[in-house]
Amino acid sequence: MTRSIAFSWMLAFGTALCLFTEAHADSAPDVSPTCTTVVQRTSNDVLLSRGAFCQLSAPLEYIIKDEANAEVGRVEISAYAYSDNPLNRLEWPLKFRFRTRLVSGGGAGLQIKPIVECGDHCTVAPNAGVSLAIGGLSNELVVALTPNMGGQQKKTIAPYVEYKVAKTGESFEDGASVVGFYGQAHIPRIRCDVGLAKANTQGCVYFDAPAVMRSVKTNDSDVDESAIHIKESLEAGKPGEFISRGDGTILESSEATALERLRSEPERRENRRLSKNQCIAQYGKVSGQCTFTGDPDEEPSACDCDEYPFAATRQGAASGNFSVKRIDSGDNRRAGARFGCFLASQRVLDGEKFYIDVEPDGQANTDAPCEAGYSTSVSK
Repeated sequence: MTRSIAFSWMLAFGTALCLFTEAHADSAPDVSPTCTTVVQRTSNDVLLSRGAFCQLSAPLEYIIKDEANAEVGRVEISAYAYSDNPLNRLEWPLKFRFRTRLVSGGGAGLQIKPIVECGDHCTVAPNAGVSLAIGGLSNELVVALTPNMGGQQKKTIAPYVEYKVAKTGESFEDGASVVGFYGQAHIPRIRCDVGLAKANTQGCVYFDAPAVMRSVKTNDSDVDESAIHIKESLEAGKPGEFISRGDGTILESSEATALERLRSEPERRENRRLSKNQCIAQYGKVSGQCTFTGDPDEEPSACDCDEYPFAATRQGAASGNFSVKRIDSGDNRRAGARFGCFLASQRVLDGEKFYIDVEPDGQANTDAPCEAGYSTSVSK
């Protein structure tokens, strides 16, 4: 039988690359509430958080031909890939919807299927594809990935997606009408871990998205003393302040200097010892044990001498560039609880960079609530 379908790319590679570079962020709330920002690029600019992204393909042009190989119709398909996943589970759903515009002729009776691949690193749930709606949006299609941990505690997954279009009823594998569109989707890299962010927890994140602690703000009376100390420390040149790239994405500027999580218990304790000694030198005797370092796997202890950067970072007191301040002990413990929750819920691993945003007019708190599987009651 004569092959009945042909396709062509809308743009040559070089032109497409230029388009992607200059494309601006838009929104597509009719596609999903997730897509408050959607980018037509195949880069990490599509990231919205550690669990969310929304990406729009360049237009996919599909030419429909009859049995005599004559063109009878032409459609333009825009493919949306997105997710907004909780970070405390290993199954990782990816979602897709497709907007179809009739260019010429007739375009009814078409279907599309995202083919998701990640090699041996994960298992991909099968999907049967979805029908295209000419002049509108398709139904949502969900493809779930599960990391093949194989006894490992950490796994990185780099999914690859191909879109295939075919006439309804034909096989996506060997049907005469099937056409593949390569390189039009971008799924950010996924990192999954078991017990590394916090004991007895598991989860996944888009780890190229910056981890930013936003749960301690200067206008929050529960933790304002801690937040003010952080603000003063940042203004004095201490590291950790989140600085936006300023291009509409969530990505950090090259001017931002990160903190790095420290899981080595002896090093954390040394940071705490040095900061406590400095606090005694500045203020006199410190009440309470004042030994907690900020790691969410530790037990809490009372302390009313705050330190920044936190003892659970490589930039702690042993670095020599730190600040201490006497603050309300309740404020200190509440801020510490939020810090521990942030590290666990955002799955910040040993040595991983993260940032702080204490400004009330900055982005709202996006940390997962501690009660969502990460409950911890600690001080910094």
